[in-house]
Amino acid sequence: MKTRQSPLSLLVIASALCSGGRALACTDSLDPLASPATGVSLLFSNGQEGVVGVATPRLLPGGRLAPPAISPALKELKAGKFDQWGGGVVFTEDDGRGGKGVCRVETWKSRNLNAVVRDSLGGKPERLRDSDGRVAAIAYMPTPAQERHPVLVKLLPHYYMSSATAFYYDGSNNLIEVDRYMSPEANRLNPKYPLKIIARSVLYCFRYEDGRLVQSAGLPGPSVSKDPAFSCGQLKAGEHSLERYRYNTDGTLRAMLNYYGEDDADSSESQRKPGGGGYGSIWLPERLPSGEQARVEVHFNSKDELTDLSTTYLEFAAADAQPSYAARGDAGGSTLEYRFTVSPVPLSVTDKGFAAIGSYPRVRIFPHRSGMTVSEVFDAGSRRPRQRQWRSLDLNRQEMYGGNGKLIRVVQYGAAPQDAYEADLKRYAESGVLKVTPTTAGYASYRVYDYDTAGKERLVLVCWQHDVPSNKPLRHFPWWTPDPTPKRSKEEALIYDMKNVANRCGSPDGKMVIQGLSQIDAYMAKHYDYDVEKLSYGVAQ
Repeated sequence: MKTRQSPLSLLVIASALCSGGRALACTDSLDPLASPATGVSLLFSNGQEGVVGVATPRLLPGGRLAPPAISPALKELKAGKFDQWGGGVVFTEDDGRGGKGVCRVETWKSRNLNAVVRDSLGGKPERLRDSDGRVAAIAYMPTPAQERHPVLVKLLPHYYMSSATAFYYDGSNNLIEVDRYMSPEANRLNPKYPLKIIARSVLYCFRYEDGRLVQSAGLPGPSVSKDPAFSCGQLKAGEHSLERYRYNTDGTLRAMLNYYGEDDADSSESQRKPGGGGYGSIWLPERLPSGEQARVEVHFNSKDELTDLSTTYLEFAAADAQPSYAARGDAGGSTLEYRFTVSPVPLSVTDKGFAAIGSYPRVRIFPHRSGMTVSEVFDAGSRRPRQRQWRSLDLNRQEMYGGNGKLIRVVQYGAAPQDAYEADLKRYAESGVLKVTPTTAGYASYRVYDYDTAGKERLVLVCWQHDVPSNKPLRHFPWWTPDPTPKRSKEEALIYDMKNVANRCGSPDGKMVIQGLSQIDAYMAKHYDYDVEKLSYGVAQ
């Protein structure tokens, strides 16, 4: 016959398993609400000044990671006393190295006054009220867990212990866990919602290898877990929000990776399903012009695969840089991006300064000085793009390249921005190849150019507006010569165009291939692969 364990027994087991090292004498695993009476020193305060917490890991100027620590430091804490609302008690114990360390902090509250509203009332005392709104007090009841201490026993007629925060350390004095225990007395005036067991929350978990912090959880944000049986050893990426760290051989920080938990509100829907994924920073050995160490920001999915990265270090992956990159925008805040959209890119690609990045399909994105955004699509193992896109609000130009890196096709849409690329249709009209006035702005303004092996350009497709009643092109040709056609007002032209003008695309001599806005867009996608390249992880363009 199996014996069912109570929640309290699970709590005791969990506390004993995950709280190894120093502090077990300070917080009794069998009775975590019991105030320690021996082997500790006490420091009192009003609970408002010098509140003890945890300084989470932070990057130091030299590139090293400062481990988590008690904050403020023990030497900075000043002794005080309770006020009418209550106060705090800091417990310290020997750290085994000739010093002292904080092992426990208790919060005590008045049995008569509401400490929660003290600030909102400008320090004016407010009596406690029960769940029905009546003035009440938390009556004194025998509490052996506090009465055993000769000093705390004197406080009990006026105050009660509301909560206790326990700090646990390993044998090297590294902070490994922080738990908070809530006293049932905190809800004594709320009989409608009583605490049935001792409430335990794991606030922080820290793990070390070879003396270095390699994982942390609970910073910042809600508690790691409120499960009475939870152990820090149960932390899993994808289930819990946590942060992991990787180091260079000299001990400086190389990577800081944040993993989303199942209930992390900051993670996008695509990254949370089926759990996991996250973001982080990778530090490079190079320096920015400002002197700051170069850094790459990354995002990864639940399988630990990179989805995209960005950096302000514009010399990143220099082997991918094409001649067009020399004309990149150099305004402050310019960012170089990479997206991995086709096949998995393991997180290990971040090792060795991303040296293996060229082994995977990728999209390189950077701002151009024209104000457009350039996206270059690379196949795995290639340092030459097979496609380049120029974008403003729309895709304005798509360049296709052969395996030898030579240009084989260009599709243009809309007008050519200044300082971006050239567009010269006049010479085709003068040579007799182009026989209609092409649409070069607005809807259905496509032009297609093909290139032979010698690089010679050939115009193969244009679009134009067709006057249906006369069955002729609408616009005068050639467009740079005077137009003898009577002019319509803007309103008349708009009405006429809506009723009588069709958008057509075809050969430069005016032979139609396709007609209609939606039909033209579909035709361009099917026959010229225009704007069909997948440029974002998990999303088709």
